[in-house]
Amino acid sequence: MPQTANGLFPVADTDRHSKGRQKMHGLALYTKRVWETCRSFDTSLCKGPQPDSERLALDIAPALAAIRTLDLEVIRNGQCPADQQQYLDLQDTDPQGRVVRGLVLPRNADVHLPAALDVHPEIALGDVCWRVVPVWQPYTSLPHIIRTSTGTKPSSHAAYRDAVGGHRVVETLLEAFAFFQRCDPSLARREPGTGALSYFPLAGPMVALSDYERRHPDHLNRREMAARALQLAQNGPPAGPGREIQYRLTVNGTVLYYGYTGPQPTMWDFTEPGQQIVRDIQAGYPYSVVDAAGARHTVTVGADGQLHADGQMLEHCSLRNKPVWLTGLTVTDPEDGLWYWDQRRRDELPALRTELGL
Repeated sequence: MPQTANGLFPVADTDRHSKGRQKMHGLALYTKRVWETCRSFDTSLCKGPQPDSERLALDIAPALAAIRTLDLEVIRNGQCPADQQQYLDLQDTDPQGRVVRGLVLPRNADVHLPAALDVHPEIALGDVCWRVVPVWQPYTSLPHIIRTSTGTKPSSHAAYRDAVGGHRVVETLLEAFAFFQRCDPSLARREPGTGALSYFPLAGPMVALSDYERRHPDHLNRREMAARALQLAQNGPPAGPGREIQYRLTVNGTVLYYGYTGPQPTMWDFTEPGQQIVRDIQAGYPYSVVDAAGARHTVTVGADGQLHADGQMLEHCSLRNKPVWLTGLTVTDPEDGLWYWDQRRRDELPALRTELGL
């Protein structure tokens, strides 16, 4: 369904619209409160007071209530019967709509079931600080009474499993806010004069240069940012003066090359498939390889489009045996573009944010 100037599902009823304005205001405030609670914890990775998950749950609960009211009483029931069905159909396929539908499960559990609302407070490793990052429990880790609840529709169970469980809490709240804003932009509170959304972006320093924290409903979500980062990382050469291949390994049938970028003491490791190394060399980026005897050779791309070193194909070159610790190396995952960007561009994520207008 195309979005109009009034949004996908504008609320015409005056009373419902007023209620929607109030609840959107509340959702923005509650999201900010959850964010500030996370920043307020004085904790560390291994010692010190640990995050209070109950306090986080108490701050999250009113946000879930506001989301449910906006979803059901304001947007859906503010439409004619035919448009109500279109709204439900949109939630079947729209990523943000599925988040809204999935959040019905923890909201209903908090209100109607004896099981307490719980989230997992992860501790994010930062360059200069720690940050508590609340994450929704995976569906399989939810209490049995929630997973077997028949008071919540199966579609909400499925949406939680696919779009909420395992995701960062603040990210899902921002996704819900963004969805309602698409439905009716007039519901959101904005600053006089500028028209900017009130309370956003969420304030505070970045935890790590190599990570991404969404701060605004209009910004890319983490998965979208990872996809863009992966695409841009693959389309441009790596940072650093060059790369040295040291080991070859096969993971899930894919041949990968492991080595280091840059000279000591600032070098960092990389893992790349051969096809990406071909693209890098064709773009003018230098690679070398150290063979089993310790000799270094320049890696080139032959007329056949394959990697070569010392007159033979790179895949046939004798390399040193990979160390035991390399066996369990994490392989580049298409959904883990932020990690991949970091191994190729190292600390250039702020530049990527600027490039994407974030």
